[in-house]
Amino acid sequence: MVLRCSKTGRLFFNTAEATEHAEAFGKEYANFDEVGLDHKVWVAAETGRVCYTEADVAKMKVRDPDSKTWEEKTVAYLMELQKKKDAAFARKEKFFSSVDQRKLELMMSAKNLGKNRSAKALHFTRDKGTIEAAQAWLAENEALADLDKITDEFVEEALASLGDVVMTDASADVEMAVDDRKVGDPNPPEIKEKINQDLLMQVMEMGFSELRSEKALYKTDNVSLEHAVNWLAEHAEDADIDLPLLKPAPVKPKMSKEEAEAKALELQKRLREKRAAEEKEKEKEKEAQRKESTKMMAIAAEKAKEEDRKRAIEQQMREKDEHEKHRAELKERLRQDYIERFGCEPPEEKDEEVVKEKTSKEQLAFHLNKLKKTYKDTNVEGLKTCLNTLKVYIKNLHENPLEAKFKKLKLENKAFQTRIVPFDGALDVLDVLGFEKKEDCLEQRKSTPDGFLCGQAIKFIDLMLGQI
Repeated sequence: MVLRCSKTGRLFFNTAEATEHAEAFGKEYANFDEVGLDHKVWVAAETGRVCYTEADVAKMKVRDPDSKTWEEKTVAYLMELQKKKDAAFARKEKFFSSVDQRKLELMMSAKNLGKNRSAKALHFTRDKGTIEAAQAWLAENEALADLDKITDEFVEEALASLGDVVMTDASADVEMAVDDRKVGDPNPPEIKEKINQDLLMQVMEMGFSELRSEKALYKTDNVSLEHAVNWLAEHAEDADIDLPLLKPAPVKPKMSKEEAEAKALELQKRLREKRAAEEKEKEKEKEAQRKESTKMMAIAAEKAKEEDRKRAIEQQMREKDEHEKHRAELKERLRQDYIERFGCEPPEEKDEEVVKEKTSKEQLAFHLNKLKKTYKDTNVEGLKTCLNTLKVYIKNLHENPLEAKFKKLKLENKAFQTRIVPFDGALDVLDVLGFEKKEDCLEQRKSTPDGFLCGQAIKFIDLMLGQI
């Protein structure tokens, strides 16, 4: 018998559950209607949630976005689903009962270990039969991801390795076939042959049907008339009390000791392989992370190096500006001293302002000669390197006047910074040849460079190199 709470629509498969519900929530929840096995319910495909009305489905879609797909089912479906859950639970309990209960209790209480891992350890070390062996197994397999999980697959394999039947109770281990039982059908022959006929007659004489009497005796293992009658009293209100029992699953043949040991070794091998595969995958992830980290460090180092180079360029530019400013101040003081001493302006010098009024060829000669005079005695090797670098720049421009890459000189280029920038007058030579300063480079201001001037510059440089 299946009851439905008229207040909430919730279903209960026996009177005990309904009574507990009413006592927990009060008398408003104590009104129940009986429903049939074909009564509709709705089940969420993603989460397994159950709703008893379409209105509840609409509310649940709002409260639980994960439950998107709702399928229309029946009470019979829920009963079958519960049977499967009960069967899985019964198999798990059978596994727990297969290990030494005293040792299991000691490991859980004295050693403060979880039930699942303790039972596993005792199972895999049952040939040794000691808590020390179980603890050693746990230490060896500590890294197993599912050490604290008892899955259905593990239970099946564990019980099979013991050479035992997974479950002999008809309510727990049955052939998962379509349930086509109907009220009035007899119990299967496999059930009937296990019934004590003398006890069956005694139960039936008390007014119980043959089907109910057989179910009671089968469920109580033909222990006694009293046990059978008590079972019938406890289950009189069950929804499936008048349905025949399901045909029990065939009993698996008992394994030999050698087969059981081989099965256990195979299971341990699979667990080790699984652990090895997981560790290998973790190593792959660590290696990928290491490579990514190395790559990011290299990028960061290159970026820092680039920042250092830019700061060095800016520092050189500031120092050059300060030098020019100092030269201008010194020149002005010398001019004032001359005026104080002689009462007139000093004779005009051929400084840069005067040179700029001359022709490009004269300006070029002036700046190259200035380079020679300034560094021929103090840094002759640096002067040669500077002149040769200028020659390369000018020759590339002269021979490839339309090539864009020769019309730009990167300021941050290492060769440019060490061979050109430190030599006073070298930048002036490039300025005369048409290069002007942009944000990060010197760029040719003319669409077509002055070929004649470039040729003259190359001749001047060759002549100076021959004189040094």
